[in-house]
This record gives sequence, C-alpha cells and structure tokens, in this order.
Amino acid sequence: MNIRQLRYFISVANNLNFTAAATELHIAQPYLSKQIAELEEQLGIKLFDRNTRHVKLTAAGIELFKEAIIIVARTERAITQAQLAAAGSIGTLKIGFMGPFEKDKLPELIKNFRKIYPNCTLNFAKLGWGPLNDALVRGTVDIAFTVTDGLERLHGISWRVSRDFYPLSLLVAADNPLAMKTKVHISTLAKEPFVVLSRAECPLAYENMRQICLANGFYPKIVGETPLIETLLLMVETGIGIAIQTKHTQAYASSNVRYIELEGCNFLSGYVVAWRKATTNPLVPLFLKTVTKEHFGVEEKNDNITPA
Repeated sequence: MNIRQLRYFISVANNLNFTAAATELHIAQPYLSKQIAELEEQLGIKLFDRNTRHVKLTAAGIELFKEAIIIVARTERAITQAQLAAAGSIGTLKIGFMGPFEKDKLPELIKNFRKIYPNCTLNFAKLGWGPLNDALVRGTVDIAFTVTDGLERLHGISWRVSRDFYPLSLLVAADNPLAMKTKVHISTLAKEPFVVLSRAECPLAYENMRQICLANGFYPKIVGETPLIETLLLMVETGIGIAIQTKHTQAYASSNVRYIELEGCNFLSGYVVAWRKATTNPLVPLFLKTVTKEHFGVEEKNDNITPA
C-alpha cells in the first residue's frame, strides 16, 4: 500500500463512482479499477461492494476511509513543510550578537527579514566577543553580529563589513577632571587607573588596548576587569577607573559617563555580519539577502586559514 493508492481510494470513496473518481484524478477508469483491486488484494479485505449500478463502501472500507484521510493529509503536510524548509520559507535561524548592536541596527534588520519570511522562527543569543565567535565556529549560532577583530583567525568563516567604523574613545566619570577636556592624548594616561573587559572574555580587545598603551610609552595600570560592557561602564561611572572603548558602547552608558576623543592611536573597529561558509541552513543566505547595502557592504570576506 502506498500514498498514491490511498489517494485513489479516497477519491472513489468520496464519489462512490469509479468514472467520476477517474475524471477527478485525471487517470483512466480501468487503471483506477486495477489500482483499487490491487489495494484490496494487498490488504486481504474487500473495500467496496460494487456492481453495474452502484458502488458502496464495506464496513472495512469505512474504517480505512477514516484513517486514510488522516494519513494522506499528514503526508501532504509533511511534504509541504519539507519543501518550505528546503526553500527557506520556514525553519529556525539562530542569531548571535554583541551589545549594543541590539540598540543600533539589529531591530531594523530583523524587521526586514520577518516581513519577507514571517513563518520562520528566530532565536537570539547575546554574547561577549569571545563566546560569540566560538559559538559561530561551533555552529551554535547561524549568524553572528560581531566585530572585525580576529575574524581572519577563525577557520571557515565569511563576513561582510559594516559601513560604520568606530574610533577609540576615552571613557571617564562625569566628575573626573578629564571630563572637562574635548581631546586627550593617550600618552597622558600613564598614571591613570584602567578598568577593562576581561582577557578571558575579549582577549584580542585586551591585547589591542595593551599594545596601544605600550606604543605610547607606558603599561596600563589595570585595577579592574569584567566580562560585561554594562559592568565596565558602571565601574567607570563610579570612578573606579577610566576605560578605552569604541563610541558605539555609548548606547549603554548613563549620562554620568563622558566619551572623549582619544589621540595617539588610529585603531578603528567595525561591525560585521558573519556566518559559517559550510552552513546547511537555507535561512542563512536568505537572511543575508535582506541585509542591505545601506548597513553592510556587498563584498564578502573570508578567513585566511588554509585547511590542513
């Protein structure tokens, strides 16, 4: 017994007429009669009482009819769902992001995607720089909104770069004497206490900051570390120390944190939308199509690692 035979059986049961059923199915009536006869032989039961004047379901036929409708409907739904999934019209997309991207471009990008693919399920994970890149490589997330730093070291990753780049700024509390300045050269910060994002959470950012300070003749005096940007900003606001961060973090800062132009370094950080080149999720390329040129360039960049 197969699904096609069940469809034939349902049509005959609905019409109680082989000629009408054959017309409905767009097949020849003798072929339909043969298929029903083969179905009865396979099952070892009689499904119809029929003669030259009428066709009637047997008791066994009535029971099969009830179940056949359910089986065929479920099968057709499963096929439809599979086809939609293959086309990317349904499915699940896991999006990872760093703060404060959710306060900047991410809402608009998600709205654009959902307008086109409203039946897709979106899961979100807000992670720090290191865990986010790890999740991308492992496939825990399908799409990652991260920063340019260190992506070329990750194997099997492609990305597009945001059109917006952010220079480093000095972050100080509103009552810090430095808050009165509009520009500060990094070399004047040698004796200041620094608070930083932890090396374990953001190893590359930590090292970049350290190298910038060393290039200006001093080693940063680090008095506090935290894995969270929100906590870092709180430490700055309460006067525990100063920090060096890109200006996009201002979305999380209170009015008691001042952002001051920092001279003496030409470091720029940019956002990227990144994905695994070997992804099998059909929603990934569909999502990337909705990421407009207005926010990200169209040029795809790749890791520089040659597989072993």
